[in-house]
Amino acid sequence: MHTHDTVTDPAADTTMGPHRFRNNQRMVPAGEAAWKLAGEHGMLDIRVDAANGQNRLRDVRTGHEFLNLASCSYLGLNSHPTVVEAGVRALRTENVTGLAMAEFRIRLEAAHRLEEELSELFGTPVLPSISCGVISAAVLPLLASGHITDTDPLVVVFDRFAHFSMNFVKPVVADESLVLTSPHNDMDFLEDVCRRYPRVAYVCEGAYSTGGLADLEGIKSLQEKYGMYVYLDDSHSLSTQGPNGEGYARSVFRELDERTMIVASTAKAFGSTGGIAMLGSSSVFDFLYRSGPMGWSQGMRTAAIGTTLGSVAVHRSPELGERQHQLAENIALFDRRMKGRPIRGVGSHIKFVTVGENEKAVRLATELYRRGYYCSAMFFPVVPRGQAGIRLMLRGDMTTAMTETFVDTLQDVLDGFL
Repeated sequence: MHTHDTVTDPAADTTMGPHRFRNNQRMVPAGEAAWKLAGEHGMLDIRVDAANGQNRLRDVRTGHEFLNLASCSYLGLNSHPTVVEAGVRALRTENVTGLAMAEFRIRLEAAHRLEEELSELFGTPVLPSISCGVISAAVLPLLASGHITDTDPLVVVFDRFAHFSMNFVKPVVADESLVLTSPHNDMDFLEDVCRRYPRVAYVCEGAYSTGGLADLEGIKSLQEKYGMYVYLDDSHSLSTQGPNGEGYARSVFRELDERTMIVASTAKAFGSTGGIAMLGSSSVFDFLYRSGPMGWSQGMRTAAIGTTLGSVAVHRSPELGERQHQLAENIALFDRRMKGRPIRGVGSHIKFVTVGENEKAVRLATELYRRGYYCSAMFFPVVPRGQAGIRLMLRGDMTTAMTETFVDTLQDVLDGFL
């Protein structure tokens, strides 16, 4: 008679991972419980007709219309006619969805033209990819091992709030070098690491995805003092500022050098899809094309090349400045009207309202949706335990009147919650 349920496995105590940089046993149950709660309130799997744009989405099952404040398309370029038509035209011209092979072997001439256009637009060598997450997975292990800097390995310091797409590769990076986690924006911690180790790389964001901005001046100062390498994801500010849409990071890191790499998503305010790496030197350009997931058979698809070229055209027009200006006005209006409220993200288009409990965050998001505004309820592990809330994104295709009306509604709802 078999009694598998009573047999003790001598290896049972050794199968659990060390959980040095991630812990699914802790994160997954907590995350799934919160998602279940959101789903029960009807805040997931909302199916929409987007014919009238993000400011007037329509739930096709209920007819409920709402303004989308969870979109990262901060300028509304994802529906710009020039961008959309450029994608359609690229498909018709090339007559192939993509070559489905490593781009360092063969690539469309349009892909090469895209590199040139992006490099000219942003004033530095630019490497495109299917996402900035892919770029991080390719670059960070090589940065740790010293193959980007042509040195011995570097100590890699991740800001505590660095995006999941970078934190995800921490275990791989830790196989190459020492990995440390810095308290958020803590320049004293970072300087102490720089004093103790001769080669340091700092991994952070520019505009953080849950609100707040990097201390760019402090980071730049440490780079100049200690030669620290800076790997910065500026996905949430690309296109939203700068004469050519260079983003927040380039407001301080104006001229990139061999100690700086800025990655950013072109699927957010840029209005297309994919990601880019702005390089301080072209010396690693070809090397990166062959590295990790960058070298697999998943180069940018033809439509993505087209829409990105279309967005470049918009970025070169006066319309970019007009939409940036409207976004800045919306931010200033929101900050002025909501001053004194427990909201993170002053000066940023990304706002986070902390309410504490998961259920309270979901109820807040649900009430705003009922009144015509979709904002994302956020919980652990995206934010720390006990700090659940809602994230909302302002956009440059929202009029001043729309922003005023939304703030009126948010104030009224918050008065009933906080």
